[in-house]
Amino acid sequence: MSETNRGCLTSQRVRDGSHPKLHGSRSLMGLFAFLALCSTGILANPETGELQRPSANSSPRRIVAIGPNSAEIICALGACDRIVGVSKFCVYPPELGSRPQIGGLYDPDLERIAVLRPDLLVTRGRNDALIALCDSLGVRVYDDLADSLAGIERTIRELGEILSLDDRASVVVQDFQDKLSAIRERVADQRRPRVFLTIARRPDRLANILTAGRGTFLNEMLEVAGGENVFGDVEMRYPEISPEGALAKRPDVIIELMPEVSLTPALEQDMRLQWRGLGNIPAVESGRIYFLADDHSLIPSPRYHQIIEKVAGILHGDANLASSPSE
Repeated sequence: MSETNRGCLTSQRVRDGSHPKLHGSRSLMGLFAFLALCSTGILANPETGELQRPSANSSPRRIVAIGPNSAEIICALGACDRIVGVSKFCVYPPELGSRPQIGGLYDPDLERIAVLRPDLLVTRGRNDALIALCDSLGVRVYDDLADSLAGIERTIRELGEILSLDDRASVVVQDFQDKLSAIRERVADQRRPRVFLTIARRPDRLANILTAGRGTFLNEMLEVAGGENVFGDVEMRYPEISPEGALAKRPDVIIELMPEVSLTPALEQDMRLQWRGLGNIPAVESGRIYFLADDHSLIPSPRYHQIIEKVAGILHGDANLASSPSE
């Protein structure tokens, strides 16, 4: 799985803790002095030199967003200007490209985060060093748990409440719900094909294949789009599947989500040949193998309805939405 996708998915599987590295370019003595200052919960404003402690009572104005989906949610709420730091996985909206990057969940730049003086850190998965830093600085932490469609809506509402943007959050949630309802209505009377969804694998061969199981927004995505996930009964959220395991399920359609891969006609043809060499699969025999390289295909954000619409088009023959099938 790519680093970008790990920023959205892997954290859902390791919320029990991690052991990140402490990144920084200062000398060891300078770093010790810096962390001693952090332990007081007070930092200097880099522009004025004034010592400040974050206020626990005011609506957050300086936000560091670890998850790319939470950054998108905050911007959808109209608070993009409050984001002062983003993870290296952030891809949207474009205006966040100029914000300071603070690493990811497993390699956060703790010193840089502290210098940014956040009053809210939105994380996605647990990192003990991050929690300790925020505790020492008096910074509020919100843990984004948006790994389901309902979780996306809940995260929108909760961040709206935290940011005093409740009304805007209600509008964003309603728009999201309306778009999902429209898709469900469009596919309600259609036959539900059996789908094998890959969310990561080696492009050069059928190996290290990850799929989505029960309780994930990806499983729900297939359901809303009018399909049936062939591994939707698996309790593990993101299991690794052998090629033989995929063959045994005999899917009608194979959809590969590959936002990290630069797809070319030659690469797509090669990947189709890999599936054909596996054996007799209905999806292969009918040529129903599809590749989606959209940058947000694995990011559970308010714009995820766009991916669901594309998948619905693939499954039910909407020429305006479906990508080209295999030859």
